[in-house]
Amino acid sequence: MVVDYQSRKKEVLSSYKQLESLVSDLQAYAKKIEMPDPMERLGNPLTSIQSMAERVKADRFNILIAGESKSGKSTFINAYLGVELLPMDVKQCTSAIVEIKYGETFSVKATYADGRTQEITGEEESRAFLKENAALDDDYRDIPVPTINSEIIVKSGLRAKEEGVPIYISNAEVEAMLKSPEVKAANIHNISNYNDRIRAYITERKDKWYDIVTKIEVLFPFGDDLRGIEIIDSPGVCARGGVSEITSQYIENADAIIFLKPVIGQALESEQFNQFMENASVARNKSALFLVLTHIAAKNEADIRRLEEDAYKKFSSKLDKNNILFVDSKAELYSKKFSGIENIEDELRKLNKEGTLDDFVKAAYTETNGVFGTGNFIAKLKEKSRFDQIYYSLGTFGRKAHYILLASLLESINNMYEKLWNDMNSRIDMFKQKAEDPKELAVKIAKVKQELDILQNKLSRGVDSVVRRFRGDNGIIRAEADASVKDYLSSVSKINPNDNGAFNELERISMEKIDHFKTLTVFLQNKVVEEFDKELISLSGKGSISFISLQPNFTKETFEQIKESTKEQSYKREKYEEGLTFKRTHRYSVYVQDRHFNAIKNNILDRLDVIKNDLTSNLEDFIEQIRTKYIDELAKNASAKKIELDAIMEAKITAEQNQEIIRELTEQSQKITDAQSNVKKIKGGIVKYVQ
Repeated sequence: MVVDYQSRKKEVLSSYKQLESLVSDLQAYAKKIEMPDPMERLGNPLTSIQSMAERVKADRFNILIAGESKSGKSTFINAYLGVELLPMDVKQCTSAIVEIKYGETFSVKATYADGRTQEITGEEESRAFLKENAALDDDYRDIPVPTINSEIIVKSGLRAKEEGVPIYISNAEVEAMLKSPEVKAANIHNISNYNDRIRAYITERKDKWYDIVTKIEVLFPFGDDLRGIEIIDSPGVCARGGVSEITSQYIENADAIIFLKPVIGQALESEQFNQFMENASVARNKSALFLVLTHIAAKNEADIRRLEEDAYKKFSSKLDKNNILFVDSKAELYSKKFSGIENIEDELRKLNKEGTLDDFVKAAYTETNGVFGTGNFIAKLKEKSRFDQIYYSLGTFGRKAHYILLASLLESINNMYEKLWNDMNSRIDMFKQKAEDPKELAVKIAKVKQELDILQNKLSRGVDSVVRRFRGDNGIIRAEADASVKDYLSSVSKINPNDNGAFNELERISMEKIDHFKTLTVFLQNKVVEEFDKELISLSGKGSISFISLQPNFTKETFEQIKESTKEQSYKREKYEEGLTFKRTHRYSVYVQDRHFNAIKNNILDRLDVIKNDLTSNLEDFIEQIRTKYIDELAKNASAKKIELDAIMEAKITAEQNQEIIRELTEQSQKITDAQSNVKKIKGGIVKYVQ
């Protein structure tokens, strides 16, 4: 597969080089005969093709690693890379994103909370830095440090820096965070002094907030097979599966997302994973998500089969069965470690004496080298690791993603050839016309000028017909926005306000709808452009139309604020009487969940109404921009055609020279046809990999 991909990639890049060469020849010949540059007339569409070709050349594959507490992210990454790069003797990392990529030497670049950077070179220094900045003091290993750092300490530090004052974190901020569902749920060990530890951590770290590392780039000289791989080790997900804003950005750009979950010490059903799946940025990349269940070496085959059946039942509705994998990272690391050791038994004795040898390794060695043992020890470890699943699944998925990019590049090249061929044959026709009768060419020039005048007079009516379909109370924009709010109402009406999970479900649906509003502007913008193209004429350069994309200021934190602020509306007054002869009436407040639910819902509806109106206004402004743009573009296209006709008319060439130009242009047209045919042939061979 890898060899086949490399040969296909070579073919595609060769096709791209051929396009560049043909375009260069066309431009040179146009200059030679003093004709306008064809690329300028076509709007220079080669730029986007060049960008796509650079992505193909880079051949980079990004993998984001996320996971629950104690899932063994560092061990998994080390096992995948085949080198003990990240420290594995810690329970969780800090709030830093860790990017691991190929470099000529082992080095580290750290970015701190205040924006400054530090570069560390050399293996010993780099390893020491990673260990120091991945590890946490024992007192703080069981609290959600990534959340505390990013949401409280760093934000407060940056705010203080901007205002030029010492950092200040109010008790109200801290208490609000301690009451948040994410932080409460992160106390998975039910630590009695959990909140006190969090307060102590904030007190200790806040005055040195600027020394918190937020990003670590690790460069390492991997083998050739890993040069195109980039691993992103995320700070981890919170107890409810949430991710930070920074991690969301990485998720959106990831080629593959691996969520790790241990199969020991906790139930297979995972609230964290389910919530992680609901995250908006994850949802957009769901086909690229892999669930990897770790720590299986201690399980026997019968247990693993039961776990597989259980996992497929629980998660197959959310994921492709092939994307649910069972592995043991330690077993894979051991297999690679012992593969490079001559005397395995001595090393086993040494590790056993140190107390660091896992029981499953002893069992594997006894099974293959004991009194009754047969087989290969390294092969047994690899069998226990089951890492072949990872290499195969990611390799297959990665190559498919790369083949899709190859096919997209070929499609763009093919479209470019189509434009060039049409333009070239239009030129040939004009030169033929000049050869036959210059007077007819002069008539054609006059006709183009007349058509330009007609266009400028009549264009507004064509444009206005499109504008009317989109604007106004009955227009497409308002209809789409109203339908979106109506859909939200329909969805939330199906929630039972008194269910235990009512608030979580309301939050999920609300965030999905907000995310929908964020993308609706772009969708409608494309719809407007599509309608203009259909009604008028397909124009080059329409992507340059500027507009401001609506980004509603509504986050999970906003939802929690609404939830807290509406709580007061959720109580009703009750009364009871006591006494027989002299009765006394007592009144008290009772929390009513459905009141709270409806108060939150109504608050969000009010906000959605504001967002809807902003979206409508924003898109109507865009329509005005695009209306002007299309009129300008039509005028420019007609003017360009007139300029070319003028140039042909005024060209001081003989009949013989004219025939030579026609011959040259015809040859160039045939080269374009042949190149386009070759592109279609290559694309046909690639399509089978992406179906």
